[in-house]
Amino acid sequence: MTLPFFPDANYSLTRDCEEYHGQFREEKDETITVGWELRVPEPGPDGVPFLFIFPGPTAEHRGAALNLKVPGFPAGAPVLVESFYKDGSERAVIFQGTYGDFKDGAVAAQRRVEAGQDYRIRIGLTIPAGAQEPDLDESSFEIECVKLWWNETA
Repeated sequence: MTLPFFPDANYSLTRDCEEYHGQFREEKDETITVGWELRVPEPGPDGVPFLFIFPGPTAEHRGAALNLKVPGFPAGAPVLVESFYKDGSERAVIFQGTYGDFKDGAVAAQRRVEAGQDYRIRIGLTIPAGAQEPDLDESSFEIECVKLWWNETA
């Protein structure tokens, strides 16, 4: 029996959400990575920060659902969904695999990851240098998560 995706997500990250920051492109060695970046919002008007939780697999569910549609992108090309602090430290992998993993629809977050104030979330697609880059404007993504506006007290 296949377990369901995490059933209690209350938010979806897409290109249309307020956290969407834009596209990115990086060249490294013999590869090019392109994709989308999102940023956890600044604290609310009362100074309370936001927290995004990407549930990973448990005995009850597979984890949060991730959808990715990139027309013409090779099935064997690497895909990395990650979170990190704004200076590039504290990297945490939400999903790492290939575009072919999405051929039957959504995949699940591979581990629980939390992203708070000043964190970024990136969806990266890697191709060999010189290969045709995907048209990100004709592509889409959706990452289900839990968005909390949390408050800590002593």
